[in-house]
Amino acid sequence: MNDAPQTPAQSVAAGPDPAPPAPPLADGLKVESLVGVSARRGALVRLAYRFCWNLHDAEDMVQNALVQAAQHGAQLADPARAWSWVRAIVVRQCHDLRRRARRVVRADEVLADRARGTAAPASPHEVAARGELSERVRQAIDRLPERQRTALVLHHLEEMPYAEIAELMGISESTARVQVRNARENLRRVLQKLTEPRP
Repeated sequence: MNDAPQTPAQSVAAGPDPAPPAPPLADGLKVESLVGVSARRGALVRLAYRFCWNLHDAEDMVQNALVQAAQHGAQLADPARAWSWVRAIVVRQCHDLRRRARRVVRADEVLADRARGTAAPASPHEVAARGELSERVRQAIDRLPERQRTALVLHHLEEMPYAEIAELMGISESTARVQVRNARENLRRVLQKLTEPRP
C-alpha cells in the first residue's frame, strides 16, 4: 500500500472525494439532487482549478458553491438541473475571486512579469499541478476576456459540448460557439506576444 501524499494534480484528477456533511437544504432543492452533486465534488474541484490554478482556492470555491446552492435551493425550479446549476455557481465564484484579487492588487503587467521572473522556483507539488498546461498557455488564457476564457476552458479543458456550455453560461448555443472561436483567435495572438523575443 502506497502511503505517499498525493500531489495537487493527483488530488484534482483523482475523482470524487468523500463528501462532507451537506449543509441544510432550502425547500425546493431535493436532498437527492445535492447529494448527487456532492458525490461529484472532485469534478467540481477540477473545474474550479481550471479557472483559479490554485488547489486550495478551488476547494474553497466548491465549498462556497455547495453552501450557496443549499441556501438558495428554492430558486431552482427543476431539481434535475442541480448539477449544471452548481457548476455555474462554481464558475461565478471563481470569477468573483479573480475580480477581488484584481481590486486588491492592481500591479502593472510589466511589474508582474518581472516578479514572475524573479520568483522562487515552484515546489515539486506546484510543478506537478501545472503539468497539463505550460505556464505560458496559462498566462495567455488568464488574459482573455472573462466570457471567452470561460467558454474556452469549458470546451477545451472540461470537454463540454456547446449546448452544455450555453446552458451553464446562460447564452445561446451559437453564442457559445462564437465565444470559443473568438477565444481561440485571441489566444493565438496573446501567445504570439508572449513568445516574441524581448529586445
